This record gives sequence, structure tokens and C-alpha cells, in this order.
Amino acid sequence: QGWSTWGFAYESEADCDADGFRRIAGWNVSCTNGWACKKKWRGPIPFIPVSTIAKGVKDADVVVLANFVNDGRNALYCPHDCYGAGEVPDAMQSTEITAENLRRTIRALHAENPDIVVLVLAKYPDFKQVLYVNDHTLERDVALNAAVRAQVEAEPKTHFVDLKFPEGVAMFQTLNTGHANCRGDKVMASSVMEAMYKHKVLARGLDLGSEECLAREDCESLSPACCQRSALCYIDEQGACAAYGPGLQ
Repeated sequence: QGWSTWGFAYESEADCDADGFRRIAGWNVSCTNGWACKKKWRGPIPFIPVSTIAKGVKDADVVVLANFVNDGRNALYCPHDCYGAGEVPDAMQSTEITAENLRRTIRALHAENPDIVVLVLAKYPDFKQVLYVNDHTLERDVALNAAVRAQVEAEPKTHFVDLKFPEGVAMFQTLNTGHANCRGDKVMASSVMEAMYKHKVLARGLDLGSEECLAREDCESLSPACCQRSALCYIDEQGACAAYGPGLQ
């Protein structure tokens, strides 16, 4: 449904004005959850109180937040739908809204259980030609992630998880345009695992090769560590490094 961070950060819609907007970090923000802040994309559940989310995961050791990918996109592609008829934020300014919402969610989680480790996963890159990383917007994506990181890492037991997709290989779906395919999911999962080991959530981690391994597709010649880092390879049930496809579309 394409919800943004504000769909997971508030207890009610009581603070929404007559036009359906609330103030977040000094900006007007639509109270309508869904892609482009359109009611038709809300889905069957239009709103989830943040306390419900927090209570639902209160016994977790780790919670991964991966919900700010659309905040900046709304500013780029449908600014007035999501941010009102007046002054609207640009993509970088939208990180102020993102950070405020993430802090609200993180604090609600820690109000239920202060020992939960919260991992905020970086947004993955934009796409081009349906399948590939858009190299023309990578610099902006890096800046957006850095801005969010700087504003949320001061929260207790909260860490930002870096994420990089390889260029020039199919990393996005054809069914749901702009969404990562199985290879993208593999990279996200291994990045989270690496962060959990780095921050001592896990006593043991995956042996992952260097970033140079990320786009390697010569699977049979790779070391186990490089194979596990690659988006295009995996260790199969026989322990061999085998090709990893994009998944069914």
C-alpha cells in the first residue's frame, strides 16, 4: 500500500485538521496512509496506533524499521498530495519528517521494552529501466540516508543499517515496480545480520566478503565469504556457491 513513516508513528488521527493534515517537524503532512497519500491505496486497515505496534513486538530482541523509503519519494513525485497546497518539503527536507516519525516509533517501542534493539534500515536506491539501480540518483539516496542516520542514532539502543545494491544487474521486480526482488531481499537480510553482529546483538555472524563481491556472478569461483556477500550467488544445500536468481515475478 505504500505507507510512509507517519503511518506507524501516531496514536490516533485526533490531531489531523479539517483538511486531513497534521504538523510534523514544522510541515503539513497528510493523515492519509497509502502511496501518494491516496485513500484508494490505504488498504483494508486505514490506521494502526503506534502503541498497538509496540505491544505487538514487546517481547522481541530486535526490531527492524524499514519504512521510510516513500517519504522522500512523496516529496519528489506527489508533494502537494502528501504535504498540502502551500510550501512543501523537498526530498532532503523530508528527512526532518522521517526522523520525527522514526523517533516516535522508536520511543513507543522502548516504552514497552527498553531492551529492544532497533535497527533502522537504509532506503534502497531508486530504479531505472524497471530492473536496475538508478545511478543518476545514487548521490541523493546516499545523502537522504546520511541525514536520517544523523537524526536517529542518538536514540538509545538504536542503530542505522547501511545498504548498497550492485549496479548493472537485475535487483528490482517487474511485478511491483520499484520494489526489490529476491536478490535485493538477500542483500537487505545480510546487511541486517551484519549489523546485528557488529553491534553485539549476535555472538556469531555471517562470514561476508568485501563490497567488491556484491556484483560478482562467477559463483563457482567465489570463496564462501564472497559468495555470501554477492547478490547473485548463495551457498546451496551441498555447500557449493550457486547462482541466485531474481525470483518469480
